[in-house]
Amino acid sequence: MASIEKRGSNSFRLVVETGYDANGKRLRKYKTIRIEDHKLLKTKRKLQEYLSDQLYQFKMEVNSGEYIEPEKLTFESFIYKWKEKKLYQKSGKPYSLTTSDVYWSLLKNHVLPVFGHMKIERIKSLHIVDFLDDLSKDGARKDGKLGGLGERSILDIFKLLQVVFKTATEEWKIIKIDPMKGLPLPVNEKKEMNYFEADEAAQCIKVLYEEVDIKWRLYFLAAMIGGLRRGEGLALEWHLDVDWDAGGFKINRSLSKTVDGKPHVKEPKSKSSKRFVQMPDWYMNELALFYHMWKREKEKLNDAWEGGDHQYIFHSGFGNPYYYTTPTTQWKRITQKYKIKNIRLHDLRHTMVALLMEAGESISAIQRRAGHASARTTSDIYGHVTDEMKKSAANHFNKFDPKHLRNTNSEIGNFRPQVVPKVKNNA
Repeated sequence: MASIEKRGSNSFRLVVETGYDANGKRLRKYKTIRIEDHKLLKTKRKLQEYLSDQLYQFKMEVNSGEYIEPEKLTFESFIYKWKEKKLYQKSGKPYSLTTSDVYWSLLKNHVLPVFGHMKIERIKSLHIVDFLDDLSKDGARKDGKLGGLGERSILDIFKLLQVVFKTATEEWKIIKIDPMKGLPLPVNEKKEMNYFEADEAAQCIKVLYEEVDIKWRLYFLAAMIGGLRRGEGLALEWHLDVDWDAGGFKINRSLSKTVDGKPHVKEPKSKSSKRFVQMPDWYMNELALFYHMWKREKEKLNDAWEGGDHQYIFHSGFGNPYYYTTPTTQWKRITQKYKIKNIRLHDLRHTMVALLMEAGESISAIQRRAGHASARTTSDIYGHVTDEMKKSAANHFNKFDPKHLRNTNSEIGNFRPQVVPKVKNNA
């Protein structure tokens, strides 16, 4: 049996009976809801429909054993429910598998050890503030290294807690007050983007051609001059993604994780990440050479081929794509062995953007090639590059400083600046 009791002007208590105890006493579960919508309170029929719907949902939760009274609900219990319903939700999932794994790691390693035992309604803003402060101190890291977590990791944990407590207050209405409300974002100073300058990029390409086999050379060049993300390169297949006539790659998928030994292939990072990336003629010529080598190797393998109908361009030897972190490991080995400037694999993508900017390419063209959502995104991410270019451009005119032209009275009047050549726009 279930019923609704009016408790105040905008407060109602839902009651669901669950049977009798050993002494014959009737057992009940209670849940109080408050309605802030004044229009709903004034409309009797709609109000009754809303309350009936809330009562039905409450009854289903009680009967299925999912309902936990807020005063008894620990943060850990709530998080495991949030993990099931939100973090790893199968339908309409808001997070990629990679993001879900990162968030769960942060919760498991840093948040639950501190708050897991506490009743969720007793966690206050000051608890959060003290917790965030402790994350920057020695002992916060779980890898045994000295020092606390980095600013970016602390910011990620802060944003994760915002999502968690917003679910608890606004969506599931388990607690009334969100302890994250009003807390300022932790400091996270943007680090200067790292990338190859033009001469460093040339040195890297020289090493790739002199010391690295053709497969890895083509992979890393696709990142440096095509701007492909790690997973985008791993997911490329000959028959699906190489457009020989147009001369480039169709980016429609990304291999972001390897789960139980199998590749987790999904759509790229965002809608705008789906794009066509045109490559230089010399790259496509070498890709064609590699394609013939690839086919011969597949034929030799015969029944040992493990790739099925897939035609991954960059596979581990028997048709299966590489483990998702293998390119990162391979790149580190190359930079260390051949004394190349130590930048991350993802910084090859930054190199493409920086070199195109220095060449005078338009922001909109770079945005499309990089797969950013908008030109503004490109400008925001690489703003320091454009600032340096502005300074460099202004410095070209220092030679016209009048102080350097005062040798004769007529020199300034007779001075004619050199014609500054126009920068060609290849957009």
